[in-house]
Amino acid sequence: MKNLILDSETLVLWDEVPASPAIFDANQAFAELEFQIFGTLNLSVVDSSTGRPVSHALISMDSIGKTAVCGPCGKVTLNDLNSGKYLLDIISPGFIAQTISLSIHDTGSHELEVKMISNI
Repeated sequence: MKNLILDSETLVLWDEVPASPAIFDANQAFAELEFQIFGTLNLSVVDSSTGRPVSHALISMDSIGKTAVCGPCGKVTLNDLNSGKYLLDIISPGFIAQTISLSIHDTGSHELEVKMISNI
């Protein structure tokens, strides 16, 4: 039995679909149009009064479902960010939570330092 495919509401036998270099090139060109390049955000979270790193701060970008936790050095990297606007939430015990509006305009690596204010 031959495989059938549905193409624009027309059933076509699979082995009757032409496989020419022209079709392959068109598909390859289409795939290149969909190629996306992503940016990286390197985030440092520090205490505003001492400049010391804030370890274990929770970082969240809810609109795209990304979360991370800073390491002992108060740093975290968020990868695969498309160009666009994001809200970045930063929460850590002993500090006032912050929401930062962030715009990524191009690819590559972006650096951001956030100074947290103690609530103690």
